[in-house]
Formats: sequence, structure tokens, C-alpha cells
Amino acid sequence: DERAERRKSSTWQRPGRVLSSPRGVLSIPAALGTLVRVARLWKMKTHHACCFLACVGALMAPAPPRSAARAAAPLTRRAATDETTRRVFCSRELNMNNVEAVGFDMDYTLAQYNVAFDMLAFEGAKAKLVDMGYPAEDIGAFSFDADQHTRGLVIDKRRGNILKMDRHKYVRRACHGTRELTREERQAAYVGVADATPTFVGDDYVNVDSLFQLVDASLYAQLVDVLDATDGPAGVSYLQAFKDVRHAVDMCHHDGVIKDQVALDPGSYIVPDENMVPMLAQYRLAGKKVFLLTNSLFDYTNVVMNFLVGKPVDDRGWIDLFDVVVVGGGKPGFLSEARRDMLRIDVSDDMGTLHNFVGKPVSEVGGAAFMEREGKVFQGGTWRALHDMLEIRSGSQVLYVGDHMYGDVVRSKRSLGWRTTLIVPELERELAADATDSAARRTVADCEAACDAAELAVQELRLRLLRDGVDFLDSDERTALEAAQTTAREALKAARDARHAEYHPVWGPLFRSGNQASRFAKQVIDYSCIYTSRASNLVATSPSRSFRPPLDVLPHDDEGRGEVL
Repeated sequence: DERAERRKSSTWQRPGRVLSSPRGVLSIPAALGTLVRVARLWKMKTHHACCFLACVGALMAPAPPRSAARAAAPLTRRAATDETTRRVFCSRELNMNNVEAVGFDMDYTLAQYNVAFDMLAFEGAKAKLVDMGYPAEDIGAFSFDADQHTRGLVIDKRRGNILKMDRHKYVRRACHGTRELTREERQAAYVGVADATPTFVGDDYVNVDSLFQLVDASLYAQLVDVLDATDGPAGVSYLQAFKDVRHAVDMCHHDGVIKDQVALDPGSYIVPDENMVPMLAQYRLAGKKVFLLTNSLFDYTNVVMNFLVGKPVDDRGWIDLFDVVVVGGGKPGFLSEARRDMLRIDVSDDMGTLHNFVGKPVSEVGGAAFMEREGKVFQGGTWRALHDMLEIRSGSQVLYVGDHMYGDVVRSKRSLGWRTTLIVPELERELAADATDSAARRTVADCEAACDAAELAVQELRLRLLRDGVDFLDSDERTALEAAQTTAREALKAARDARHAEYHPVWGPLFRSGNQASRFAKQVIDYSCIYTSRASNLVATSPSRSFRPPLDVLPHDDEGRGEVL
């Protein structure tokens, strides 16, 4: 079906141009060979040569050990089926020759986690909810399913609902707790009158912008079910229940429930990635400054980064992969104009002792002398200090790679004009489903054609009777044609539901909602310059490449769609 294929190539339905695809995972010898060739090409200066040697040392490290627990755990939420799922896509023009510094978030960007990591937060938060007074028997029965929710959803905290919207903010699917709402229930709650159209912003709503928040969504949905079934603790509203869930999960990130366990056995929770070090080294060899900006504190950052480069926790070689390291960044506050003190970190101990700057005055930030005196690992501060250290004059000279839609991408783009790369691990499953020539996909194409024909027959009858001066309701042909139209629409809905379930069993494709781009897809288009499933996929792209998006497709550009008959 040619029209179905043209629709599938629409910018809104499949945003971004395919830029590159790594041919499998680079081996260590292949990576070293690539680095040597790049080094010669760029005629390294002294500091580039030092970086190169440091990166080679990290590359030669043995692969991280895999414990029995790690071997049993899935490597990723969505295992890649073939190399087509590792591509890079462009949604906004980006000339890497104009980029002076490339920055990375750590959690779910350089470091990917498996479901065992989520379970630490889930089980820890359950215990904290019981301590808050929620019924132990009900909370104890909660279970975490990684397929229960997905990013791009919106939680309505006052109604206890979880929503998926299209790019026009029309709610296409919704659940109250874990129960799916009917079309009538959705429209009653979210199709407003002229003076009260829902905007889905403000304190009543929260976006599921990060994979960390899937635990929040799962706990909240099941807690809503408990409140509905038992009336819950006295005086607890849906809004209060969400606040309690958020506090419980947040405490797990701060009191050691999660990070202490990861530190004991990082291989059971973190996904190793052989291409990460070559990717970072490649940017520095090309003359780019590379920085790490993460909200995690130094002790945890040190554990994760040492695991990724295959070194013991007391090693500090990973720091040499970066020109500047900022931990405890406190994004999105780091990206604001607020005054926030920056402290230097003594990396000689694993905890990372905090100190004031050695030199005075503190305002003299940046430059070779400053970096030599203060080191290159810091905590807190704001983007101004980072720009000074990197000797950046404009936000457009920075490319930041992160996974959090708001904290990493939207805020940095809006406030500072940084160029952005969004990491979307779910994209691997999305691309695999796109490439599947399933029976459900073919059925959708057939049902779309049948539905178009049935609807056209009804409208042609209406137009003919209107011109003849005959009331449509008096027509003998009307009943049969309208019945055929209803049957065709129901068949198309069932076919689309079956096809969408191939992407996600509850919420369907991440980038689509119904026949429209999803709200998440619109945010990707609006705020990320390029996007891919893993940060290490960038190893296959030249550090000086010019990225160009596909031509925006308008309805009248696609033959056979949007015509008036």
C-alpha cells in the first residue's frame, strides 16, 4: 500500500533523518586503530596526546566482570534486535564544526541501568510508604512491571489518572490507577468547553520525563487502586498520595537504599558499554572539550564511571576522559541564573571531600592557571562557571547529551541555547517494531483502505442528495452505507490497537498517539537537535559532521492524503 508507506515516512510519524549506524560493537583493537588514525589526522597537540594515552589505558582495561545475578538480569529494558536500532536521527540542523564543547549526563546517558536497578527503588519506596501509614498488606502486594508505563506520559495528580496525549494535547489514552478509562470518561474529564480547555501544566500535572520516573508511575497507579478499594488512610487524596510516592522514591536515592547496593555490585545493575570510552576519546581527539555534568554526587559517580571503564573504585583514570567534571549539579537549577556556590572536590578519597577554591578572588574562574590550581572536578555552581572553565562564549557552542526531557534538554535549550542530544533507550524497541512486517501491520493498511472507501461512499451519497434536494435521513441507501462505515471504523480501531501493542502492550508507540505524533515526539522535534538510543552510538558519527533533518512534510505534500472530493 503506497499511501501507507508514504504516511509512515511523514516527519511527524517518524521524525528525523537516519544519520549513521554502527556496524556492530567496536572491538578493543578496532577502537584503538580508529583512535590512532584520528590522532594522526588531527595532528594532536600535547594535551590531546595526553588525553589519547589516558583513553588508550582505559580501553585496555579488562571487561567488567559479570556476576551470576548480572548474567540472569536483562541487559537493557529493550534488547536490540539488529544494528538498525543503533542509528542516530536528526530533527534540527547541527554543524559540529561550530561546537566547541560536548557535555554528557551520566545516569541513563553514559550509564544505562537494567530492571534490577528499578527494583531497588521500587522495593525501598514500598517500605517507606508502609512507614508513612499506608496498609502494609496492600502495599506489600505491589509488583513492578517495566512494561506498565513509558516515558512521555502525564500524571494527573488530582484525579489519579495517567494520560497519553498527541501533539495537540488531545488525550488519546488514559488510565485511572491501573484501569483504562473509556472514551466517554476521557472526554468528560479532558475535553473542555471554550473557556476551560485543559492545558496540562501547573501543580496538578507532572510529566514522566525520565526512566527514573517509571517507578513513581507504577507505585502511584497501584496506590490509586488501593485508595479506591479501601478508602485508604483517612484524609489521603490522590494528590497527597502522589506526594508521598515522590517523597518515598526520592528518599531511596538519598539514603543509600539504591546507591549503596549499586556500589557493592555495580555489575548487577549497570549495563557495560564497550563503545563509551572510544566515543568520548573521539571528541577530545577532534579538538572538542568534553565535560561531565551530572546530578549524582562524586562517591556514586566514581563507582559508576569506574565500572564503565573497567577499573576498581579507587582508580581515578576516568576523570582524564573529561576536561571538566561537575557532580551534584542540581539540574535544572544549574542551568538557571540563580546564585549557587561551586566547590572543588578533593578526589584523593572515594567520598570526594568538598573545599573552597584555593585561589582568591573566587570570581576568577577559568583559564589554564585556574584549572592547574583548582583541579577539574567540582560540585554545584551554575552554567556561568562551566562556560568560563570551558572558555565558551555562546551557548550554541555547547552540545549537551542527556536523557531527561526537561532537566537535560528543554531547559538547556530554552535558557542557554545549548545544542542538544536526547538519549531514548526505548527507541531500540520502537525501531525494531517499525521494521517488523507483521500481520497486524498489513491488517492496518487493509482496514485503512476499507475505512476510507466506506466513509467516502457515505459522503458521496450526502453530497448527491444535497444537490438533488433530498433529505439524507429519507434515503433508502443511508442505512446500509452507514452500517458499513461503522463496521469499517471498528475494524480499523481494533487493527490499530493490535499494531500499537507490538510497540508497548498498554500505551502503544512512544512517538505516536493514534494517527498523530505523540506529545513526546513533538518535544523531541522541538528541543533535541539529534536523538539516538545510546550515547555510545555517537562513536559512528564524525565529530565535525553537519547534521541535516529531513524536509518537513505537509499534508498537501503527500499524494492521496488531505484531498477534498
